[in-house]
Amino acid sequence: MPATFEGFGLKLLYPDNWTLVERAEDEGDQGATFDLPGGGFVSLETLPITREDEVVLGEIDQMLRGQYEDLERDNVTLPGATEGERAVDLRFYYLDLVVMSRVVLLDAPAPTREQMPIAGRILAQLQAEMSDFEAAEQVFNAILQQIRMAELPEEA
Repeated sequence: MPATFEGFGLKLLYPDNWTLVERAEDEGDQGATFDLPGGGFVSLETLPITREDEVVLGEIDQMLRGQYEDLERDNVTLPGATEGERAVDLRFYYLDLVVMSRVVLLDAPAPTREQMPIAGRILAQLQAEMSDFEAAEQVFNAILQQIRMAELPEEA
């Protein structure tokens, strides 16, 4: 049975064996992180309309390059991607593991913009060791599709 996440204008289904990480008060309610059972995480963050995609992607690239050597970066097109959606795969070695970090920037859906007028984009990231990444990739794509197709939450 899937679990449900509700926050920043979104209602998303995710596997019930993923763990929603509690956020510190100073982190606010503008994002969510899920820990994967085998290791790794999925992170969703809202970005203000003033942040340009290349700046955001450059900051993530630079941060990872500062921590890991031999970082490889590839632009990718995901199934179901909308016009203007950006996706980047970043691969690096950690100990003796190959780690994949897929970063996706997509338009914030109407419910998010209604709740947070300054939110223009959502940054979604799946990061895990390669076999864990491959196991979670279809679920990550389903979460992206839920964001793309988000509707207004039902009234109680």
